[in-house]
Amino acid sequence: MNARQVLLRGGAGVGGTALLAGAMWLHSVRPEIRAAALDPIRTGGTIGEEVATRDFSVRVDGVAAARSLAPGFSLGGKPPVGTDGVYLIVRLSATAAREPLQLRSAELETPGGYTFREDPRTAAVSVSQPTFQPMIWTSTKLVFELPEDRVEGARLVVGTGGLLPQLSSAADIDLGLGEDRAADLLRKATERYEVRTGTS
Repeated sequence: MNARQVLLRGGAGVGGTALLAGAMWLHSVRPEIRAAALDPIRTGGTIGEEVATRDFSVRVDGVAAARSLAPGFSLGGKPPVGTDGVYLIVRLSATAAREPLQLRSAELETPGGYTFREDPRTAAVSVSQPTFQPMIWTSTKLVFELPEDRVEGARLVVGTGGLLPQLSSAADIDLGLGEDRAADLLRKATERYEVRTGTS
C-alpha cells in the first residue's frame, strides 16, 4: 500500500467519523429543535403583576400549600384527599384580550426540568375552570401535586393550549418561591384545604 492509498483511506475514515458524529448530533438535537418550535409564545412575569399575552392577561394573586384537600360539597363523609408530597394551590385572575377563551394548559415547571400538571385525582375537589371574557377579570384556582423538594423555584406556565401550540399564547410566571419562601410555605401548609372557598 503506497502513501497515497494510506492518505485516502485515512481521509475516508476521518470523513466517515465526521458524518457519523453529525448524524448522531442531528438525531439528538432535532427532537429538541422541533419541540421548541412547537412551544407556545411565552410572556414572562412575576407573582402579583399583570402579565399580558397576545390572547389574554393573567395575574397570580397568591400561592398556598396544603397537606390534604377537603372533598368539597359531596355528601357521605368522604375523607380528605391526601398526598405523599404537597398540594400547591395557585390563585389567579385573568381576562381575555379579544374573545372568550379558556386557559386549557397549566403546568408547574421546577428546576431540573420537572413539569407537573394539574392532578386528575383532585378533579372532584377543584374549581371548574371558567371561560374568561374580554374586559372582565375572573378569579380561579389551579391545584398541583408535587414532591416537597420540587416547590423551591417553581414557575407557573399557563396558556390557551390547542392543536397548534406554536400559535397559542402562554404566560410564564415566577411564583417567588425562593429557598426561604418555599420553606415557609411548606412549614405553614394546612390540612383539609377547601379549594372552592380557599379555607382550611
